[in-house]
Parts: sequence; C-alpha cells; structure tokens
Amino acid sequence: MRQQSFRHRGAKSSGIGGSILLIIAAVVGVFVVYQLILWFRSSSAKTIANDVVTAAVDTVDAKASLTTSLNSTAVLKVSDGSSAGTVVRSGTVEVPSYSLVANLVALAPDTMYEAWLVKDGLADVKSVGALNPRADGSWAATFSAKDPLDYPTIVIMLEPNDGDAEPSGNRIAEGRFE
Repeated sequence: MRQQSFRHRGAKSSGIGGSILLIIAAVVGVFVVYQLILWFRSSSAKTIANDVVTAAVDTVDAKASLTTSLNSTAVLKVSDGSSAGTVVRSGTVEVPSYSLVANLVALAPDTMYEAWLVKDGLADVKSVGALNPRADGSWAATFSAKDPLDYPTIVIMLEPNDGDAEPSGNRIAEGRFE
C-alpha cells in the first residue's frame, strides 16, 4: 500500500516559513519593547518636566512675594508712650520708600535728629539720615534702604552735629512696622 501524504498543495515546508514567522515575531517584539521604553522615558520625562515647571513656578511665586507691597506704618512714640508722628513704608522689597513726619521740639544748632533702622535681636543699626525741619514746625525725612524687612524698627535719636557716624544712644522716639 501506498502511504498518503497529508501535505496540502501550496503549503510550504515549516523550515523557511517558520523562520520567517520567527523573524517577524522577533521584529514585532523588539518594536513593542522599544515603544514601551519610549513611553516609559516620556512619562518619566514628563514627571521630571512637571517637577521642573513646578519648581520654576515656585521660584516665580517666591520672587513675586519679594515684590509684594511693603505698605505699613510705624507710629513713632516718645518715652511717655504718646505719639510723636508716623513713618510710612511703601514700595516693594526691591524698591522700598519711607516717608517720616515727626512732631519734635526745635533743636540747638549743634544737634540734629537722625533716623536709624534697627534689626531685631542684634546691635545692627542703619542710619537713614538726618531729619529736616519743616515750615509747620514738624520734622521730616524721605529715604530708601536695602533689606527693609530685616529692619522692622525705626528710632529717632538726638545726635551731636559732629560728623560721628555712630549712634549716640539718645533715643527720642521709636516705632515698629507691623
């Protein structure tokens, strides 16, 4: 008897066809893995990019807070607690402006009133200049100072008009920016 072959006409041998299918499967697999790697990297990059954007926004917000308004007033009080005037602080941290008006007594020619900004907890003071008499009998000064938030207290001292740059310690009035 003759054996019959179960091979159909047109069918190819499994050797070449199997190899082609194996190559196609390998190429598809490599492509899928490559796409997964790209997707993972892009999602990681997006996370990193989002973190960078968030940090940049936080920096801008911090910078914006530095340019916020400094509008506040310090009431100048003399030793008995009564008001002697006001100092208005305005502008921004980067460009502060101060306007001081005080009702103080007239001075002898060899003395002057000088305004000082004082840092909390330290012996750090910054002279912002002499007060000038006004026609109405009050004293005034306008000035600017670096680092306005570091110096929340202002003190007016009676100073000898001797050119000494150090404060005399003779406090006349004091106020605090709130």
